[in-house]
Amino acid sequence: MSVARYSFINAKIRSMKADILTSEQWDALIGARDMFSALRILDSTSYAQLVQDMGEATSPIEIERVLQSDFNKVLIEIKNDIPTANQTLMTWITRKFQKEVVKSLLRLYTSGSNQATAERLLIPLEPFSTSRLMTLLEAKDLRSMVSEIPDQFFQHEIEKTLPKYEETGNLFIVEHTLDSMVFQNLFREVQQLEEQDREITARLVGTEIDLLNLMITLRSHFLGLSSTETAEFLLRTPYRLPLDLCQRALLSRNFEERIRILQSSYYKDLISRSWEAYELDQGLGAFEHNAHILIRTDSEEALIGYPFHFGIVLGFLNLKWYETINLKAVMNGKADQLDSNIIRRALIL
Repeated sequence: MSVARYSFINAKIRSMKADILTSEQWDALIGARDMFSALRILDSTSYAQLVQDMGEATSPIEIERVLQSDFNKVLIEIKNDIPTANQTLMTWITRKFQKEVVKSLLRLYTSGSNQATAERLLIPLEPFSTSRLMTLLEAKDLRSMVSEIPDQFFQHEIEKTLPKYEETGNLFIVEHTLDSMVFQNLFREVQQLEEQDREITARLVGTEIDLLNLMITLRSHFLGLSSTETAEFLLRTPYRLPLDLCQRALLSRNFEERIRILQSSYYKDLISRSWEAYELDQGLGAFEHNAHILIRTDSEEALIGYPFHFGIVLGFLNLKWYETINLKAVMNGKADQLDSNIIRRALIL
């Protein structure tokens, strides 16, 4: 691995990392009296230039647009400075974030959500601008909408699964296909890296693959999918969660037994914490939430220690993505006058 290759992008990301909000700043934002007070707290952070002209008349949607454009700007800036040898890998990292926009777009279109809801839930990333996304939502039918998506990769993968969606009405199949294809291609590109560079970057990507397989194994219980059907969905590039363990869990007699089997894996602590919350509300939200917290924690650790590896790029972008999502949640929570404890529980910190 060439230290010289990463020296410039490393310096840039180290500088950007200094602008990530601290735990003290998050405490202040969560404890703010209202949305305007939260804005004034942001005014003393790295977001000062973005929010300094915003006042009490500013709407949550206006704030979200600014936050969304900020993530997009950072992503493009980093992508433009990535060494030529890593541009294909960077394309798949970009698609990792873009697929979340595409998945949200599909959910909003199939649910018939209005424009205001769409603008609050979408994070536009080039070439998926706000105006392009709004135009896509106005398509006469789903197939027409998909044919206008500005990336042939996403078009092709969605079109492959549309017959199954039209047969079942289950969007999970389409969303999973996007997750699967992006991560399989991303993991393949990571394997082309060298030594420590590959090890650290693979850890980040591999953990996300494991957590996708974990959630598929859990969610299939509620979707009514057979063990055979679900086994076909599992990504074949596991990291610390063996495929045979997931397959054994799929054969369990009930959900509790499925959990017990999965608790014997590397992710036992995450599963145990989430199980406690599941017993209260019978939903998978806690599993999803804790999975995102683990990804965020691993991303922070990737920026500690030896700096000359590609993991710093993916780790930082993960942190920036979660920061954007968290800020949206805080601002909307304050606008809706939610209790601070409710807002805190929703954040990925």
